[in-house]
Amino acid sequence: MTGARTRRVLVLVLAAVLAVVSLVPVLRIRFETDVLQLMPRESGAVDAFETYLERFGSLDALYVYVAAPGDGAVADYDDYVEALADALRAVPEITRVDTGLLDGSRDWTYLTDRQLLLLDEAGFTEATARMAPDRVPVQLTRTRELLALPTPEMKALAQRDPLGWFELTSARLQGASGVLQVDPSRTDGYVTTDGRARMLVVHPTQPPFDTTYARTLLDRIAVTEARMRAQFAPEWAADDLPPPRMDVAGGHRTAIETESLMRGEAVSNTAWSMVGVLALLYLAFRNVWLVVFGTLPILLGTLVTLAVHEVAGVQLSAAATGASAMLFGLGDDGLVLLFVAYRDRLARGCSPLDAVRDLGGVGVSVFLGAVTTAATFLGLWFMSFPSLQQLGIVVGLGMLLTVFFTLTVLVAGLPGRAWVTRARDLSMPGLGPWVLRHRRRILAIAVLVTVPLAWGLTKLRVDPRLERLRPVTAGLALETEITERFGLARDVYLVLGRGPALDPLLAAHEALDHDLAGTTGVAHVGPSVLLPSEAVQRRRRARLASLDDARAGLADAVDTAGDAAGFVAGTFAPFRERLTRVLDPAQSLTLESLDARGFGELAGRFIRREGSDFLVVTYATAADPARLTALQTAVGAHPGLVLTGLPLVNASLAARFPRELATGLAVGALVVLVLIWLEFRTVTPTLLALLPTICGIIWGLGMLGWAGVVLDLFSVFAILMFLGIGVDYGIHLLHPTLGPDGAGLSETLSLVGPALLLAGGTTIVGFGTLVWSAYAPLRSLGLVSVATLASGLIASLLVLPALMARERAA
Repeated sequence: MTGARTRRVLVLVLAAVLAVVSLVPVLRIRFETDVLQLMPRESGAVDAFETYLERFGSLDALYVYVAAPGDGAVADYDDYVEALADALRAVPEITRVDTGLLDGSRDWTYLTDRQLLLLDEAGFTEATARMAPDRVPVQLTRTRELLALPTPEMKALAQRDPLGWFELTSARLQGASGVLQVDPSRTDGYVTTDGRARMLVVHPTQPPFDTTYARTLLDRIAVTEARMRAQFAPEWAADDLPPPRMDVAGGHRTAIETESLMRGEAVSNTAWSMVGVLALLYLAFRNVWLVVFGTLPILLGTLVTLAVHEVAGVQLSAAATGASAMLFGLGDDGLVLLFVAYRDRLARGCSPLDAVRDLGGVGVSVFLGAVTTAATFLGLWFMSFPSLQQLGIVVGLGMLLTVFFTLTVLVAGLPGRAWVTRARDLSMPGLGPWVLRHRRRILAIAVLVTVPLAWGLTKLRVDPRLERLRPVTAGLALETEITERFGLARDVYLVLGRGPALDPLLAAHEALDHDLAGTTGVAHVGPSVLLPSEAVQRRRRARLASLDDARAGLADAVDTAGDAAGFVAGTFAPFRERLTRVLDPAQSLTLESLDARGFGELAGRFIRREGSDFLVVTYATAADPARLTALQTAVGAHPGLVLTGLPLVNASLAARFPRELATGLAVGALVVLVLIWLEFRTVTPTLLALLPTICGIIWGLGMLGWAGVVLDLFSVFAILMFLGIGVDYGIHLLHPTLGPDGAGLSETLSLVGPALLLAGGTTIVGFGTLVWSAYAPLRSLGLVSVATLASGLIASLLVLPALMARERAA
């Protein structure tokens, strides 16, 4: 510190240059909007779920949502929806628009001509049974009943499929409609069951994590929709129809809203924290220098930390948006302690340079406190959550840089005697004697308070679900509404298989389908709904080849039965025309043929390429825990398959939480103990330094337990952070009293106590701003931090000195 003071001009110039240089990359800082960053790193269900989200998830799709006002029917706006779909297809950032109708984008004739290959064993047996002479008239009678609704679509279907084969195929597709988002039997597209809303599925050219592209895409959609709205406005007015509601949901919107939320959070958290901390410092000291110049080390530490991340190409997660607020709350402890000690030395008659030379012990205390805090934050690197790891690195590195700048830049800029003497004296001469005089009462009250609050720890509840870590945005709320209104599956279980060859994976999933066939309460759909394995196709072709006699006379039998049922001659000519293709024993289905005929996106719901491997998924739902156990047993019988899904991920997080917390607490406590031991070298001071931390955890969390607060993963890991923060209070109070030249306890408490009160208050203010954060995990982190910090501060000012006095008296 003396070197920084003697070269103060050089130090201050270098600091100014560093601030300007760091500001350039900070202005370009980017935020991570990828929801996969919320996922923990773990093998098994969690990794499989992350793989699914990355390769199969609907993140790349946009959902254009059109709803009729009030109780109106969305069918009144069909022309507008179709025109909008056509206009969106012309947008260069969009590859395809899926309306849910049988349009030219998919060759349904190709698929329906091979519909018998898509049936399961029971369906195929039923389809061939309907070819029997005695069954044909029965099926024709049913077909005539269907024509009671004489729509063009039903008429065409009856002419092409008088035996109801499509009915069997459709049953399988309808069972997968929540996954495929397609039902060929529908003639009105993706419409809610109440008929009030319709959805278009838009497929952009790029994934959603480039927010510049996402903004361009959404702007183009908005302009296109406004043009269509203006075109149809006169028609709606003439028909006395109010304009429909149109909105967009999906990963691209979520990416934009998440980035905007995080950028706003970073700015607002930093601004409010800085305002609160500076206001508190000014009210305490009434010194303008301390407010203007004293925060420079924190600003430098924050700027350089963020600049390092931007230069390294690291995008900040939602969790890291609170880092600046935390640094303002944590980084000013050294400022307060150094300024109070510096003012005390000047008041004793020291020159500014001699006062700095005499700050060595205080400097060691400040450095040790900052290092213990940084160590616990950096210890988050050993957690399995990338977002928490990043938060730990940002705050930990920021703390190390801040204490470095505090011991150099701040010391270099300390003002002369005239400025310092204007600052208010923070010492409280009566505090030390009062605590020593009432030490027995303080300790008794501490015990009486600790017992019920310790019981409150048993009432704490933790909700480790990943949903609690997601930012809340309007786009995500709309996605939830779409999921509910369109009947898309929720809490779906996923069975993933990976391998270099596709056909063995298809066979494994078919075997799983067979095992689950008789399990009630378990709905499931696998890749065979679109692409059966080669073994299944071979068996189907062999059975089709054995139907030569039936095939030869089937068309005539249908015409004869049609004549008897009163159908017009030639009605079933379309059936005769396609019959040879449907019963062709040489037919086949391949992934390449599906892709070439417009079904690549649908097949992609089940099959994806990842490098040289294939990934194949089956979707399932379980009605209750017993059915879930049956599903887990069935999947467990196939070694190459892994069962996952958000419910299992949440269960995995809940199961591993105690282990994660215990590991984090053990590592953090060990690091703190080692650092304190290296400074004090004796057992008693080391244990005493931990007292504020222990009291802070028991009292703070006990109060939250009694209040019924539910914690999430972020708020729980705030406990680990407090290990390093709370121990600082004990270090700062103990350090001046140790050694042969140590000050008296009463004198130290009267001088250091007010500084600790101010430093703790600014830390509480810094973390307290997070309580009003728009990001729920940061709110809970702020709440836990405020409760534990306030408790730890009270313990350090009252309980710790009372216990130290008792030990010395003994």
